[in-house]
Amino acid sequence: MRISGNDIVGLPVVCLDESCKTMEIKDIIYCNKDFIIIGFLLDEGGYFHQGKMISFEKVVNIGENAMVVQNQKSIIEITKKINQFSTRQKIIGSEVVTNDGNHVGIVQDLMIEFPTGKILEIILTEGLFDDLVDGRSILPLHHFFNMDQHTIIINQSINESIVHNTGGLKKLLSLE
Repeated sequence: MRISGNDIVGLPVVCLDESCKTMEIKDIIYCNKDFIIIGFLLDEGGYFHQGKMISFEKVVNIGENAMVVQNQKSIIEITKKINQFSTRQKIIGSEVVTNDGNHVGIVQDLMIEFPTGKILEIILTEGLFDDLVDGRSILPLHHFFNMDQHTIIINQSINESIVHNTGGLKKLLSLE
């Protein structure tokens, strides 16, 4: 099953064995080397309490209306500061450019495969008007690329594997 990060963030967490304290998914934590989901952030923590997360392996299912875990023990405390993790929130808004400097788009979301936890694609935007007319572009993640704090740099050859015009009014009205 493919699911967007946008559809996961905000979901409540439901425990099968017992009633969980009502919490919702705040962010997605991933490994930026392998692009695999590590877990889901529930609470960033603060001065007087540690953050909380659900490890990806503890997720039983992700549905339209909730994320399901087995029990309260699936929710663990985070010992590191949240800014030490790679999160969906940090990559959203990053610019994607080719290694010769051409602008490709801005990261709008991630597509995740469940139950493997692989991040399959990065959804790119060119702005609201272009998204409405042409649809969003999709950058498959089977290629290597460089990433710094606010920019993703891809090879020009990868640029050709980007799927453009995935929707929008042109496609809906068959104007292409």
